[in-house]
Amino acid sequence: MGVLMAILLLIGFNTINRFYEKIKLEPGMELQIALNNMMACDSFRYILHSGFTVDERKEVISQVEGEKSNGNTHIKGEMVNTPVDIYYIDRTIYNYDSLSKKWLVIESGTTNSEDILISELNPLSNFRFNNVEQVEKVGFEKIAGTECLTVKCRPSMESQLLENLWKDFEYHIWIDYHNDIIRKAVLTATNKRNEKTSLEILAEFSDFGKKIEIKAPDRSSRN
Repeated sequence: MGVLMAILLLIGFNTINRFYEKIKLEPGMELQIALNNMMACDSFRYILHSGFTVDERKEVISQVEGEKSNGNTHIKGEMVNTPVDIYYIDRTIYNYDSLSKKWLVIESGTTNSEDILISELNPLSNFRFNNVEQVEKVGFEKIAGTECLTVKCRPSMESQLLENLWKDFEYHIWIDYHNDIIRKAVLTATNKRNEKTSLEILAEFSDFGKKIEIKAPDRSSRN
């Protein structure tokens, strides 16, 4: 009976402790810490889906899976209904052309070329904010078995391309508050010229800090 009581007390203590931990979470601070950690992360894998809706008709822009390690990136999937297999290594792009069945090589020649690449190759570019007016706590939800704090916010964007074409940016973000990283995010925005056109970008992240080897493809054969 004494052992049972001890177990029940321990369960009750852990439940209260977890509840207290959640109550203490400050959404704005949790988001800022998670953003800083994401930018500093050397390696991770991700899934990115993007598309827009025009007059309730959905159009897919991209569906890719990617991996990053020490500044190098590899993505594979589809963009604008076209298969893509792209490596970005040491400021050089290797793009597999499915028509010629050859690797096309593009030398960037600059140290900051990743900053101007498509978001599929640089998903964290979607999280560079000039300003975040308000971060609102939504609740809690599990992503891949990990309980996350869900928040929403309306930031202004660092990307001039996004700012020139879109407005009313809103993010829903799932923060792994135990490890201070972002597991999932959904961005929505409205087109500046046509309010019946909306943008949606979904990103999911995993395998933070794991050893990921990304090598330039063998250009003599199809990998």
